[in-house]
Amino acid sequence: MSDAHLHLWEDRFLYATHAIASGLTARASGTVLLAPPGRTFTLVSGAGERVQASAAWVPPLVARRLDASRWGLLSLNIDPAAYHHRLLADRLGSRAIRVLAPQILAPLAQACEGALHGQLDAAELQALCDGALRRIAGTAPPPPGYTPALDPRVRRVAAAIRRDPQASPLTTLAEIAGLSADRLTHLFREQAGLSVTRYALWAKIRRAIQQMREGAPLTQVALAGGFSDSAHMSRTFQSCFGLAPSFLSDPRRVQLSVDDAATRAWPA
Repeated sequence: MSDAHLHLWEDRFLYATHAIASGLTARASGTVLLAPPGRTFTLVSGAGERVQASAAWVPPLVARRLDASRWGLLSLNIDPAAYHHRLLADRLGSRAIRVLAPQILAPLAQACEGALHGQLDAAELQALCDGALRRIAGTAPPPPGYTPALDPRVRRVAAAIRRDPQASPLTTLAEIAGLSADRLTHLFREQAGLSVTRYALWAKIRRAIQQMREGAPLTQVALAGGFSDSAHMSRTFQSCFGLAPSFLSDPRRVQLSVDDAATRAWPA
């Protein structure tokens, strides 16, 4: 049986593992980290600040070292162009790690334990993720009239990149948005918290992970995902996750499942 489980949905993925420790990594997704009930993990920021937490929010591109080698961890990664990502970034911050109070997620403790041990089905896992996001977002009420909805022009550009992260130059994406290239660059960063180029790289990573389910050779996965070669993909995965693609693609180590909506949104 696999020691880790990776579940992909259209706008997020959940990685559950019994043990993980990594060097300095940073990724484009916003990440909610959850320890098993009654346990903690250690995060060290790029600036050297050390925190012990049972739950934490890590914004996009924020570097951190992680040690959850004793008790395991749930890592919920949210697409930067998703509704819930903008919601959490606006309420919890987009520049620094934020430790979350343990009581926020206490009602989900049993489900978290089940997810860690691979005991939840797809519907139960999605309910756990939805519940966690709802409870975390509720800790910081929005100002009157606030909406986390993304600008429709940003949504169109993000959808085009998801369909093919390497086929659309900035000028083409600007036409899709109906904006100048400079205005699109500013708007996308303002709304998603990262550049169009960074999002395109994230899309390559996301598509590559999804294609690993088919069991194709990693060189084929790399080229299909838009990487120059398998070495480029490996370096990118190491810098984002502290894990090699060969680890994530090995069914003896990681059980990978992909939701139907994810397959439609991120076509191979």
